[in-house]
This record gives sequence, structure tokens and C-alpha cells, in this order.
Amino acid sequence: MKVQLLAPERWAAIRAKLVAFAGRHGDKRITASAIAKLRALDPEEDTDAGIAVATDDGELAGFAFVLDNGERACIVVVRGDLRGRGIGCALLRALCVRYGRLSCTVAADNASSMQMCFKAGMTAVALQRGPTGKPTLRFEYGRSRN
Repeated sequence: MKVQLLAPERWAAIRAKLVAFAGRHGDKRITASAIAKLRALDPEEDTDAGIAVATDDGELAGFAFVLDNGERACIVVVRGDLRGRGIGCALLRALCVRYGRLSCTVAADNASSMQMCFKAGMTAVALQRGPTGKPTLRFEYGRSRN
């Protein structure tokens, strides 16, 4: 498996593929708002965005997308047949290393995604109500504690 951060000039060429991939492999857990932000991604305007992709034998295995260090959007999607191999964790770690801090939210009923965040070195810092009304954990990486 290979993980790489995509340069902004490559976003336009892969954006539609990532949106379709999220639709096929996101298990209906990716919010419509986050998908809309990915669909509208503009490298000229969204200078606070990042995309990491994982490939396995040259095929897309997963991706992670963040806006504003995860404050406006954070998506991690891994192909179902490749889950449990640490791909999502590697994608999150790549973004954590690149940006130095990251946040995301995970519905409390999504144990595998919570485990991914913990393994990536993130800390659960708050319990809140998510966009669908479910209890949701907020995870952070690299935030200073005051």
C-alpha cells in the first residue's frame, strides 16, 4: 500500500473519482455536507484543504479529505474489502504530519472509525450532537491543552 498527499493541481482531475468512491464505499456514513464540500473543492480558493490517497496495486484503496484542518470537513473512506489493514489510520497520520493538527468527528456508533482515530494518535476531546442528531465524538490531534 502506498499513501501520498496530493498536490492541489491534481485535485480537479481526481475530485469526481473521489466523490464516486465515497458514494460506493462510504457505507452512507459520509454526510451530504462533506461530500458537497469535496465536490466543490477549488484549489485556488480552498488553500486550507488537503487530500491523501492510498493505492494498493495501483488501484484506489482509500482517501482522506480535510478542510481547515478538519474543522469544516473531514472524510476518510476505505474500500470495504481492504478495511482493517490500517489504511484509514495511515491516511489520517499523513494529514496529521502534514498539517500538525487535525480534528474530526465520528458518530458514537461507529466503533471502527473511532478505533482508526485513536490508532492515528488522535484524542477524543468532546461528546456532541452530530449533524444527524446522533451522539458524536470530536477527535483532535496536535492541539495544545490550555
